[in-house]
Amino acid sequence: MKISFEPNKELKKYKKQFMMAGICVGLLLIALILRMISGSIIGKLPDELMADRWSKERRMAQVSLFVTEDRAVDENEMKRFEYQLKKKLTDEGVSDDEDDDISNLYTICYSAQGTIDISFENRTAENVAAIGVGGDFFLFHPFTLISGSYFFADDLMKDHIVIDEDMAWQLFGSSDIIGQCVTIGGVPHYISGVVKREDGRMQKAAGLDKSYIYLSYDSLSKYGTILSGRTVDGPGSEDGTTQEAGGINCIQVVCPNPVDGSAALICRECLGLDDNSVSVIDNTDRFSFTALLKVLRQTGTRSMWGKAIYYPYWENIARGWEDSLAALLLGRMICIIAVAIIAAVNTVNAYRNKKWTVRGVARYIADKKYDFEAERQKKKLDEGEETL
Repeated sequence: MKISFEPNKELKKYKKQFMMAGICVGLLLIALILRMISGSIIGKLPDELMADRWSKERRMAQVSLFVTEDRAVDENEMKRFEYQLKKKLTDEGVSDDEDDDISNLYTICYSAQGTIDISFENRTAENVAAIGVGGDFFLFHPFTLISGSYFFADDLMKDHIVIDEDMAWQLFGSSDIIGQCVTIGGVPHYISGVVKREDGRMQKAAGLDKSYIYLSYDSLSKYGTILSGRTVDGPGSEDGTTQEAGGINCIQVVCPNPVDGSAALICRECLGLDDNSVSVIDNTDRFSFTALLKVLRQTGTRSMWGKAIYYPYWENIARGWEDSLAALLLGRMICIIAVAIIAAVNTVNAYRNKKWTVRGVARYIADKKYDFEAERQKKKLDEGEETL
């Protein structure tokens, strides 16, 4: 007897639909994975997340202002900027519920970039990349401390420095060097902390392929060379050192943001520079859907930059990840659009090949309703007869 096997006709009939459904599930899964990767990248950019760390109760914004190299912005300008910022926030009705002073509702930091020579005993490192900082710099940039601590703006002495681990090993052969004295421009400075230098392709491309020393802006302007902006001769110090004034090119602010974009506008107005001399970035939503769409639209022209700005490495890192996040967003959009197209095509095909009509469906529903009511009436009559 010959036995033949015939495939399940129903399964074969819907094979294409099952395949399309599997493709849709796969595309949605890819979109979810890309979203998780994006979230992981953003979470590893603490320099851009200061507003979240500063307050969970208020609408806060983190704003970065980058000044062009032809401008000589010094610490006096920073004092004026903070005064104007406090005044404008007060005028906008921002207040502290517990205190009339709103100083605890915002914070700022500023920095300049340059080089210094640093020596310890018979070892000297020349032209070391240096960041001269002021304000709450280490709140905005929470480096991983290997040992020691940061220095702060309200420290009376401006002779503390923070170095990275590589520089510590180069000069001292150890990272356990807190309190050690080095000389910068022949003047003693003391190691306050040793930090870990970020590693990775993006970080190295952004400028972290070399060691950095973090010191007060005061020390950089006196004993180093400022490269990030124009400088002028400042007042001489008590030790006879001629101080450079200017070169501050990065100002970072965290402050209340009552309306989206208002904090960035206030900061721009407080600095008092025209659009040709400053670039203002609202870091708070720079990785949002809308912001990344803007990056995608600028593909091809984004690298064409008409302002002479000496970006610090942390901003270069953020801009690099912006491009990567925009590419991930494009991948997610392609997946979701593909799913929508597949769903739309299947819906149209199902409608065209339908074996039913609207009138037939209406009649089927009416029949089912009639059968239900008849069954219900019969059940009531049966219950009445049992009662009798």
